[in-house]
Amino acid sequence: MCIKEKILKNKPLNSNDQAKILIFTLLTLPSVYILGIIPIIFLIFGFFMMKKNKDFSHIKTAVNLFSGYYWLVTILLLYNYLDSPSDYGFAIAFGITITYLILVRVLFLDPLESHSEWVEVNDIFSKNPKSVILPNIEKGVEILKIEKLKHYSVADELIKWTRLKEHGHISEQEFNDVRKKLLNQN
Repeated sequence: MCIKEKILKNKPLNSNDQAKILIFTLLTLPSVYILGIIPIIFLIFGFFMMKKNKDFSHIKTAVNLFSGYYWLVTILLLYNYLDSPSDYGFAIAFGITITYLILVRVLFLDPLESHSEWVEVNDIFSKNPKSVILPNIEKGVEILKIEKLKHYSVADELIKWTRLKEHGHISEQEFNDVRKKLLNQN
């Protein structure tokens, strides 16, 4: 992954990407009448699990379930088509399935995936971050130096950074770097 793609993943969706998702939503509404609400439930549940776990893979799984459901319905229609070959129902259903499979990738998954880190933490349509993520531990140490908190001990700061590491907010290497800087301050 190039640096530009990595930076884009943690940026808010632009208006074009937001419009794609809105268009996908509007184009999916007629399928509810034909196929029921199950594919939509897959996508909603994917969003719910992504927000809960801060893991974009739930969206990918939801899209795969969405696609699988469309293929299942198409196969069932093929089975019915074999009973009455004069009907063009299968050709129409197959065309609709292919169209929705393309739409879910191009108008839904691709825009979200290109901003996956942003979407994991923030809302799709938000432009402001919900939480501040320090991209560099050096900034975290600088904040400690600049703010001149009341009186803090190195031990208190080490405990705070240990908690960050235990909760997965920073890596082992980042923790070790901060620990060295804190211990060398005195």
